Amino acid sequence: MKFKKIFLAFATMQFLLIISCGEIVKPMDDPNNKTALAEVKKEMKVKEAIITDANVLYVSVEDDGTIRNGYAQYLCQILNENKATTKWVKIVKVNSINDPNSDNAYGVLLGESNCN
Repeated sequence: MKFKKIFLAFATMQFLLIISCGEIVKPMDDPNNKTALAEVKKEMKVKEAIITDANVLYVSVEDDGTIRNGYAQYLCQILNENKATTKWVKIVKVNSINDPNSDNAYGVLLGESNCN
């Protein structure tokens, strides 16, 4: 009998926890991420920018042959100034999605930075 009461109490707490959590917020629904993305898109070098469901900022730029880790760190500053939840920036070559050297679905990786 005592086991049933403990189990019932535990099950009730789990149910309440699930209900109280509500809906999962996607990264692009976060207002700080939206503001930060708008600021990133204002940068002259940026051709396109997107925050993925994995909460990664992908920025496409022209490839000038340099490693873009420093530029990714600079974009981290913009994210941090805007209190974005996004903490990873990846710089990719513009129009390189179908490139045979593509690193992922977003194109050829030119640089990246963890914003933590």
